[in-house]
Amino acid sequence: MLTLSLRPLWLRLAFLLAFAAALTALGFFLTRTAMGDSLATFALRSADIDTAARLESADLAISYAARDPLVHFRRGNVYLAAASEDQSEARLATAVAEAREATRLGQEDTRNWILLGLALDRSQAKAEARAAMERAVQLAPQHFRPRWVLGNYLLRAGEREAAFAQFRVALANHPSELPLIFDYAWNAYHGDGRAIINALALSRKAQAELVSLFIARDRVEDALSIWREIDKPGADEVRRVAYALIGKRRFAAAYEIWRASAPNELPSPEAGSLLANGGFESEITFNATLPFLTWQIKPQTGVTISRDSRDHRAGAYSLRVGIDLPGNPELMIAAQTVVVAPATVYRLSFAAQTEELRNLSPPLVEVYDAAHQQRLHVTSKRISTEQKQWQEQTVEFTTSPATEAITVRIVRPPCGDPPCPLKGHIWLDDFKLSPRTK
Repeated sequence: MLTLSLRPLWLRLAFLLAFAAALTALGFFLTRTAMGDSLATFALRSADIDTAARLESADLAISYAARDPLVHFRRGNVYLAAASEDQSEARLATAVAEAREATRLGQEDTRNWILLGLALDRSQAKAEARAAMERAVQLAPQHFRPRWVLGNYLLRAGEREAAFAQFRVALANHPSELPLIFDYAWNAYHGDGRAIINALALSRKAQAELVSLFIARDRVEDALSIWREIDKPGADEVRRVAYALIGKRRFAAAYEIWRASAPNELPSPEAGSLLANGGFESEITFNATLPFLTWQIKPQTGVTISRDSRDHRAGAYSLRVGIDLPGNPELMIAAQTVVVAPATVYRLSFAAQTEELRNLSPPLVEVYDAAHQQRLHVTSKRISTEQKQWQEQTVEFTTSPATEAITVRIVRPPCGDPPCPLKGHIWLDDFKLSPRTK
């Protein structure tokens, strides 16, 4: 083994001096590199400062770290953005030069090749731009951005099928980007639902999201056509599509999907009625998320809502509401939405009683078209404030030709002449909704 003796004092000093010089040089290099990187990062991310200041910072960064590919990458991005702002050929040329230097110093970094491809594309060097983008895909075939950039280039070049071959791979690895790619597909295939499905070749879960995207563009029939071909959609997919349809006020279609795909999630209407749990014989749930056949009840300060097994009009339970509200608030006690037939006469019946309820605006029950109240909005009489005496009411109404669903809501409107506090107890029971028979 070869050994080096440092016993002479002068040799030890020389070694220490050389070591100190190396550390100093390394520290100097690292410090300059860090400064260059910081300046380049500042220039790239500070969109709120003027262009001249960003360019000056990027230029200064190069003077500190001329051998750092990341600094060249960031300076190239800054100059490319500046060239886009003012259409400067000089700045575009600098962007291309910086991108070339970044790829020379960092040949395995896909970001450098993406930048070079974009800069060359902007400068009309199409063939070289495509080669750079393809190199980026080779370096990171599973990453979204290289595929997306190349797909964009191919789409603009008129190579639609090749572009969507790239988009398909991008989506397979990053399905969350479907809304972005859907926009390209919508424009490229002129809103043709079948062509878009074939072009994207999506998984079942992604197809459900695609259905929602079609619904958002008011292409409900296309969306439903796609949905019917999805084999055994999951509960999450059912909810997403159903709520998308509800958002577009397509209640009948939403109900059809929910009932067919998730029959165990929705309650069933009671015998002889379209309402579920109209007699409150089953448990009630606060903040229920099901959109149909479920009483929607929200906890409210000053209001206590529960089932009462001691005082009821029919069955074994009623809904008991205790109220102690100062001021003049509007109070929504409970509401349920059900699907109905258009242009049909319906009859709603219910029973109610109160105790120690004194108010100028007692509660009532209203029925309205779930999509547009202007089509249908009727109310019952005010609930009687007579002491502990069940009163039955019936409300008849006719749905409009466009009505798909109605909401039955128990509400206390505010008084016309406040203050108007509300205090006391209300019992509700035996809600039934059915078509009127002749």
